[in-house]
Amino acid sequence: MTQHAARKFRNVCPRNCPSSCTIISHIEKDSIHHIAGDISHPYTKGKLCAKGFSYAEKNNHRDRLKYPYYQKVKGSGKFIQISWEKAFQLIISEVLKIHHQFGSLLPFALFKGSGNIGVHHYVTDEFFSHIGKTTRMLGTSSLLSSLHAVEPDKVVKNRPNPSDIKEASLIIIWGANPAATNIHLIPHLIEAKVKGAKIVVIDPLYTQSAELADLYIQLRPSTDGTLATLLIQQLIENNAMDSSFFDIDPIEMNRLIKNINEIDVDDYLMTCDVSKEAINLLLTWMTEADTIAYVIGSGLQKHSNFEHTIHSIERLAAVHGDIGKMGGAIYLRDGSDTMMFNNQTSERVLGKNRILDINNRDHIGDLPIKMLWVSCANPLIQEPNSTAIKEFLMDIPFVVTVDQFMTPTAQMSNLILPTTTHFEEMDIIISWWHKEIALNEHALSPYYDSRSEWWMMTELAKRLNQHVPSLCTFPIYSSEEEYLNAQFNDQVFNCYSVRNISDLKERSMTGAISNNRVQQQYSNRVKQNKDVNPMMGNLPPKEYPFWFITPHHPYAFNSQFHFLNLHDEKEAFVVIHPQAATDIGITNGDIVKMYNDQACIEMKAVCSKQVPKDIVMVYQGWYPDSDVTINDLITAKQEDTSNQESAFQNYAIYDTFVNVEKL
Repeated sequence: MTQHAARKFRNVCPRNCPSSCTIISHIEKDSIHHIAGDISHPYTKGKLCAKGFSYAEKNNHRDRLKYPYYQKVKGSGKFIQISWEKAFQLIISEVLKIHHQFGSLLPFALFKGSGNIGVHHYVTDEFFSHIGKTTRMLGTSSLLSSLHAVEPDKVVKNRPNPSDIKEASLIIIWGANPAATNIHLIPHLIEAKVKGAKIVVIDPLYTQSAELADLYIQLRPSTDGTLATLLIQQLIENNAMDSSFFDIDPIEMNRLIKNINEIDVDDYLMTCDVSKEAINLLLTWMTEADTIAYVIGSGLQKHSNFEHTIHSIERLAAVHGDIGKMGGAIYLRDGSDTMMFNNQTSERVLGKNRILDINNRDHIGDLPIKMLWVSCANPLIQEPNSTAIKEFLMDIPFVVTVDQFMTPTAQMSNLILPTTTHFEEMDIIISWWHKEIALNEHALSPYYDSRSEWWMMTELAKRLNQHVPSLCTFPIYSSEEEYLNAQFNDQVFNCYSVRNISDLKERSMTGAISNNRVQQQYSNRVKQNKDVNPMMGNLPPKEYPFWFITPHHPYAFNSQFHFLNLHDEKEAFVVIHPQAATDIGITNGDIVKMYNDQACIEMKAVCSKQVPKDIVMVYQGWYPDSDVTINDLITAKQEDTSNQESAFQNYAIYDTFVNVEKL
């Protein structure tokens, strides 16, 4: 019998988690025989999470879309399998109809999510920028909103190297759960502990990371800025601050000291619902620590006072003198500085297009959305107020969704286009967390009739040019590699010392050399005596006494991985504190209803001290075996940001409040 030796390829996980793991795929007979972590990766070092190991199963899953499908009536479920040629005919017919009726393609909208962060997947943004003015729909799950959650000029500059955290003498994990969402940081945390570092976790939820901590502080949601300000006051009172920070502007710093010393310690403790013993222990460790690292998670971002909270923690780091020290820094995932390839420029991505919020469509005006293209997203599950999103999709005459599975958004589309996985296309991935760039190699043939987004946009451009030669100026390249080579520029070279795909193939990967040892700098805000008093987030009203918190499941991302049976939960359940459950007559396993002014949903209750008495928790995501849509309850409230003119607005989805009753 003929033996077929497996060929090895390097692939990169394109999800928007911190690690961007490189994977060694062993391909035999055009099928994945085995996958393993890449031990040469300087950060992930060959380790993969459960989701990473499941990619082999995901790639050939029986539910994966094989062909383009069309349904005339959205939501009817009466899909018919069609050819790609028929799919292009339908798309072009709608595009030309819009152009003829309105004289432009402004009613043609793109909603781009963060389901794939690869350079390849900006090809859709670029295509839209080459057909004149169109509409960009942004939302909580859109890639650009995720990248601009923290405006670059408002936080400390220069992302530190996360492996340096092992040099810190105290590590404060604030609103993050790396044991579930950033597992490759854990070895560095353990190494720091072996060296004598203390680990503190500050979070309303008792997470897997809290189990690793020397001190766990369970504070009231949205009071993180209050806690940071209290710590600043105590450091100053105990003369444990860094004098160099106060040399920036002595007059302003003296005003800061005066204002911050006026705070009422007991009132702040009561606001945070934190014991004085816990604060005193943390202050002792902070006073003794040479260097403190602050790992800030996305949980803080989901409250209305997020921006103020981040700057309060930044000011705390500055007062203690941690910014710029080896190991000591603000460790905050932010990919805004990775947007450097040609197809990622603001001109290509946004340009002079109309920018609309998918959750606030009051300003559409006389040019309604007539056609919507959804890529790398499942807004019907990911966005707040799912019922309103469904109504919006129903109102749009023609919806196209590019996906690998029949998601709820795909079910509410007219046309579904099956797309390739990262094993079936070439791409370039830059991490939002560590400093590595990596080439994702084309390892497999496309699954049935699935096609890459570059292929889709190229073929669509060719056909549009046949109908109206002047309508589309999208550049035509002969291959994915040629397209990706055209996206390199001097900025990429200055950062990564690579000019093309060949360079990446030779070097496999290379770190961003320009920032590795650059001192993290204060933002202008922290140098100014502004917003010293913490801005409280919204508190639960009497009729809805519980915060409704919806973190990601450790083994799933929103609408991805749920079908792989990586965990036992087939249906959504709500976690409630045992005492809170007893107070309202609920026992473990009861079916309860959760409700607010917006919606009412029913699910099983699980009693656990993982949550405090005033929080109920449900894992965010798509539950294919259940009719429950978690985000039905979540309101589309925007964060109170100081930059109201920005197109990128955060949503305070954790400032959602509910009541719970036994059925």
